[in-house]
Amino acid sequence: MTNKERALLIAEQAHANQTYDIYPYMYHIRMVMRILEDLGYDEDTIIAGILHDTYEDTTLTYSKVKLAFNERVAEIIYCVTDELGRNRKERKLKTYPKIRSNWRAVVVKIADRIANMKHSKQYTSDMFKMYQKEFSDFKEAINNPEHPQSEIQKAWDLLEQLSN
Repeated sequence: MTNKERALLIAEQAHANQTYDIYPYMYHIRMVMRILEDLGYDEDTIIAGILHDTYEDTTLTYSKVKLAFNERVAEIIYCVTDELGRNRKERKLKTYPKIRSNWRAVVVKIADRIANMKHSKQYTSDMFKMYQKEFSDFKEAINNPEHPQSEIQKAWDLLEQLSN
């Protein structure tokens, strides 16, 4: 069994009782995975994309992910996991510096945003408009010029196309 297949099984079990709009949560997880695959990212980034919501929404821990995969995957997920806050804005302001610190976390967060935008464009136009409005602040908050821009730009380009 491949690492990606194991990650999908873990995500499926961890998110078993959760939904994403009218779909099982795996709908969102598979969207993120496919975006990362289509853009040509490495296995660790794809696995982190599959598991990106697990620390935030399930009982899966950093230690268990590190043991099952490696520290890089565990760290990417940690970086994209929302910090606590009184509202969305506060949570994001606390979380964005973590994302910005790790280029693979930036990529996973962009793929997550792409998946959310694609879905909301079709189903919840208010959310889509919110993501459009947030685009420039989002990019400014997590973009880090010290990261390998050639690796990140393809994800930014796709997100920018959706945001226009």
